[in-house]
Amino acid sequence: MSPSLILATTLLASSPAQAAAPEMRVAIGDLDFTRASGQDEFVRRVDAASRDYCRDHIEIVTPDRLGDVSVCRAEMRRLAYRALPAPRMHQLAQAGRLRAIR
Repeated sequence: MSPSLILATTLLASSPAQAAAPEMRVAIGDLDFTRASGQDEFVRRVDAASRDYCRDHIEIVTPDRLGDVSVCRAEMRRLAYRALPAPRMHQLAQAGRLRAIR
């Protein structure tokens, strides 16, 4: 398993002249998703990463809702969850941690 999970935004800039947004990265290699503490730490890391990412890239993630940071952060949290390997997604879902991510 890779020591970090790389989350690609998969969102492209609105015009071909603009570059795609950089990736948001969340380290997960040290987390034990079978334990509540590891799951909670993942949620904290995703929250911090989405906050920082949207501070710097909101206009790329939410071009039609410029300035609406809550939309940007929700989208980045969703992408973080979807980028997880399936077994870790299921562990988070079974533990009820998805509410914290969404």
